[in-house]
Amino acid sequence: MRYKHPLIRCCLILVCCSAPYTSADEDQGSPSPCLSQSATLGDSAYWATEAVTQYANQDFIGAVQTVDACFDIWAPEAGQAQKSMFDEGVKCPRTGRVSKKTKAKIQENYLMNDVSMALWAKARSLHELGDLEQAKAAYGQCVYMACGRAWDPKGWFWSPAEDCATFARKLLNDDR
Repeated sequence: MRYKHPLIRCCLILVCCSAPYTSADEDQGSPSPCLSQSATLGDSAYWATEAVTQYANQDFIGAVQTVDACFDIWAPEAGQAQKSMFDEGVKCPRTGRVSKKTKAKIQENYLMNDVSMALWAKARSLHELGDLEQAKAAYGQCVYMACGRAWDPKGWFWSPAEDCATFARKLLNDDR
């Protein structure tokens, strides 16, 4: 299946690994969106990729449910990493084409990247569903994850937070 929107085409998330998690859902036979079903993706990347795929397939409710199911597992650590970067005055990695060294450094922040991407999928899904107040809240969470990056298979990084900020501004301007 081909997607015309460039942000949907580029939702490959770069990760190395992530912490294991078990869920009550797993005991009942249905796979948890918090546990990777892939040999090549860690748990948080699988979760974020699943939410993005659901968004791309216009399963907006599914995307929101997927993000909500696992958010409390990875968001606190990712949010703390983002806060530390803000507090220490660390610049966020650039977007666009980057050197191999910068790419490796971005990949080290896999959890921040995954949470940022998942929040993007949730915010966009809520917006598509017309739940504008919840979308605003999700966009706010996404914007906070300013240093999260997503990889476009065409060879560059983009910022889910910047995209969320664009949509949030439009929603706020529509309120006036």
